[in-house]
Amino acid sequence: MSLKNASPISMTVPGPADFSSAAPPSSLYQKLVDKFPWYVWWLSPAVIILAVITLFPFFWMIYISFMKVQFAPGASDVFVGWSNWGKMFLDPSVYTGWWLLFKYVATCMVLQMGLGLGIALLLNDIKGEGLIVTVIMIPMMVAPVVVGHLFNLLLNSSYGLYAWIFKTLGIYSSGSLLSNPSTALWALVGMDTWEWTPLIVLILLAGLKSVPRDTIEAAHVDGSSPWQVFINVTLPYLRPSLLIAFLLRFMDCMRFIDNNLITTRGGPADATNTLPIYLYFKSFREFNIGMGAVIGFTLLVAIIVCALLASNILLKEQKGENHA
Repeated sequence: MSLKNASPISMTVPGPADFSSAAPPSSLYQKLVDKFPWYVWWLSPAVIILAVITLFPFFWMIYISFMKVQFAPGASDVFVGWSNWGKMFLDPSVYTGWWLLFKYVATCMVLQMGLGLGIALLLNDIKGEGLIVTVIMIPMMVAPVVVGHLFNLLLNSSYGLYAWIFKTLGIYSSGSLLSNPSTALWALVGMDTWEWTPLIVLILLAGLKSVPRDTIEAAHVDGSSPWQVFINVTLPYLRPSLLIAFLLRFMDCMRFIDNNLITTRGGPADATNTLPIYLYFKSFREFNIGMGAVIGFTLLVAIIVCALLASNILLKEQKGENHA
């Protein structure tokens, strides 16, 4: 057959009507798609993975709190009921650990939030802000373990730079701050403040950028003092940033253990034996995993309750100001 007499090949491009005639999706699938927005489906895999990672250890911790864990080969764990819980409530070291942890967290939060807010206000919109912030962020980039070793050297009574400065100025001359029961906890507070105040500065600087410039200028024109501008204009806009900074540092301080283990290990004379340190020694030195699970559960509940209370207080104040 010649090419001249060959019939041309016809191709039909499917149109929208052809796709609409396809089999419709199942009713259950369509209901799920219509019920939740698209971003829920995008986030659902990560949420499911996160839930599995966090929920399984949580329920396992509750289970272990009612057991006596046996480490002998082939031995089974023994159910002891509420025995571990009773021992925790009767253990005076637990109450001492709570008290030391309260002093540590309260002091850290006051110092870090106060210093962070003050430094952020000073750095906001000044010349060279980016360079100064970069330099200030350096302590935060150092690993906590390295910070512990660094301060061990700096506070050493024989050759430490900070120890020499304190002795020269007459502030402290009785050995290392970390070896004195009356000063060891406050030395840890200073280490944590040195390392993590830059995080507060960074968060609050970002919050200060959201304060409308025209609102501040209008307040100055109305005759408001700098303090009145800060209280009535700047602070309300900063509340979300303050809440984020507070929650991040609060949760971190409540479970701090790195610097303590490197420097004092709960000493001297249990002066820094906070609850997380006591939990660590109970679980991984005495191998009393059941007791450690009980202490860990109570610590977790305390962190969640305190975080929720702080969030509700700040958010209620912000809602009240918005309604006003």
